[in-house]
Amino acid sequence: MTCDAAAPLVSVLIPVYNAERYLARCLTSILSQDYPALEIVAVDDGSRDGSPALLDRFAAEYPGRVRVEHKPNGGVASARNRAIELARGAYLMFADNDDFFEPGAVRTLVDAALAVDADLVCAGFQRPDGAGKVVDAIVPDPASAWAPYAIVAAWGKLFRTSLVRDHGLAFFDTNIGEDLVFTLPAVELSRKTVVLGQVVYNWFYNTESVSSTAHRTSAGLNFEGTLDALLAELARHGLAVSDMVRHYLIRFVVWYLMYTCAGDGAKVAREQREHYVAWLDANLPGWRRDPLATPTRPVSDAVANRVAVWLFARHPHLFSVAEGAYLLAKR
Repeated sequence: MTCDAAAPLVSVLIPVYNAERYLARCLTSILSQDYPALEIVAVDDGSRDGSPALLDRFAAEYPGRVRVEHKPNGGVASARNRAIELARGAYLMFADNDDFFEPGAVRTLVDAALAVDADLVCAGFQRPDGAGKVVDAIVPDPASAWAPYAIVAAWGKLFRTSLVRDHGLAFFDTNIGEDLVFTLPAVELSRKTVVLGQVVYNWFYNTESVSSTAHRTSAGLNFEGTLDALLAELARHGLAVSDMVRHYLIRFVVWYLMYTCAGDGAKVAREQREHYVAWLDANLPGWRRDPLATPTRPVSDAVANRVAVWLFARHPHLFSVAEGAYLLAKR
């Protein structure tokens, strides 16, 4: 356990937008942690509901522990980036305004970081619904090389603040995969990363939120912009695309194609598939020979993910057949 007298300050950063229904639960789950040196930095991103007043009430009740800034609406990336600027902690954590921490989460992550002087600690999450039923969970396997890449959300992790600031890591303003441009470079730049095989974070299954939309179309999604921004960020740091990052990008393209195909319909889905195959050919030469694109690797990834990536990379005709069958099933 950490020595409380010397416990490093942890800043928990929360972008807030129109979240009054669940915000108090989020804040309370953090303030009730058993870790003594903790601050919440909440950036109200131009909320139009009762969130600003609720934040100000918490800040008045917990002076110094809850710090609030109100700003005009600029999107979640701008709110997170501003929170990073305001943070005073030696370590950073992130939370979304309708999610909540598991008891003991902060202490667990800090203890793991201090034990080996880690720059980054990653752990698992679960998805409770409004009735408290857990509908999904991902717990990374600490023994797997894939584990730091299994969950690319910024939450559920502890970042050394100097890792973020010294490298100028920031969130990219996009409407899909906004965490990717921040988290993957952090993983690649970390001198020491620890993975914990336990749940520390609750990603609320909010059926009203954008992230819970069952099927989207590709229209209006800045997916290619997110991919391009990630490659540019890696290049800015002089980082080559590692085997793990390459596999993640192939897997991410497969996820996107399956995520949007039901809403797009057969014709647009085929055009999207051809477009992103061309993008991979141009930006990741040799991607079809990805050694991780097999039904058995990465060993800790879900079977459905492994098979989908394998078909996409090695057997594109069969992947198109599978995508067509999925489209029919969703009609």
